[in-house]
Amino acid sequence: MNMEIDKMNPKEVLNKINKDLESYKNAKIKCGIIGRSGTGKSSLINAIAGEEIAEVGEIETTVNLEDPIESNGLLFYDLPGCSTSNFPKEDYIKEFKIDEFDCVILVTADRFFEDDLYLIKELLAIKKPVFIVRTKIDFSIERGLKRGVLGSATYKKIFENIEENIKGLEVNGIYLTSADHPKKFDFSRLLEDIFFSLNSFKKERFIADINITSQKILDEKKRIAEKTVMRHSALAAANGLNPIPGLDISVDLALVVKMSKEVQSIYGLGKEQQAFNIQFLDKKSAKFIASIVLQYSTKYGGKEAIMILLKKVGSTLATKSASKWVPFVGQVIAAGIGFKMTSWLGKDMVKDAEVIAIETFEAIKESVD
Repeated sequence: MNMEIDKMNPKEVLNKINKDLESYKNAKIKCGIIGRSGTGKSSLINAIAGEEIAEVGEIETTVNLEDPIESNGLLFYDLPGCSTSNFPKEDYIKEFKIDEFDCVILVTADRFFEDDLYLIKELLAIKKPVFIVRTKIDFSIERGLKRGVLGSATYKKIFENIEENIKGLEVNGIYLTSADHPKKFDFSRLLEDIFFSLNSFKKERFIADINITSQKILDEKKRIAEKTVMRHSALAAANGLNPIPGLDISVDLALVVKMSKEVQSIYGLGKEQQAFNIQFLDKKSAKFIASIVLQYSTKYGGKEAIMILLKKVGSTLATKSASKWVPFVGQVIAAGIGFKMTSWLGKDMVKDAEVIAIETFEAIKESVD
């Protein structure tokens, strides 16, 4: 990346940054969620997105492939199992255009049937990443505990049973999960493995849009948030439209506001994502998290607030450096006062958002343990 940037003039660098930002914004991850009704597919989708985007129910409906369940760049296709008369297994992959999907999650809440194994083989034949998910593991463990069986023994037995079921099939992984406990069992590993199966900007878009369920995901979100700040800051400085009061500097304020909204989205600070998290929090924690999210949105939420912050950053800019961004934007752009100002403001946005995300993550862990 360093050598590539070094060979470009500032205009070329900005064109590349703009192209990368558009590629990130427009990236779509098509994920097929396949399983019988009642297996918890909708709950699984909601847990991945970190918000209520799929209606939870037991009724099998005909899928409209033109209208997936969507959350930013995540496109979920809630598909029925291939054992029904409406969806014969021989035409299943062609019927649902599964060759166009980025990944497939095969869901069960009990056991795999012959048609499930047939489908796995067909998916592997067309080289689709296949993730085997056994949902509602918490219920199985609870039932086992009532019979005096340790939770670890129940988990091991179910995992080994699935392994035996799919013996000889090289799927991406087996995951025992619970939508009621997305930060426990194998849910985080599922998300991390899907992330690593993707390419280029789809990786960025996926990690930006999923629920925070592990420290590894949180670390990846920070990396993506910093990239978002760099891209928006470079373009905001180059497209300077709004003079900063008291400073001989102009930036594109609309782009800085978009940067703020994107950082909030990456860290799950939107209303829908916060509403989803409340169900896992006790009342005291929910009230505290709501208060610090409100403080964040007030601090970074609008043009006037951001203008005040930019002025404050600009007045102390002599002590700051944007050298960390040089590998991405080059010496000339990183040295620009407008870029320094917006990137340092963005750095504060990321730092404050990460604090809230960690507080929320820890509070949920404590509430469900």
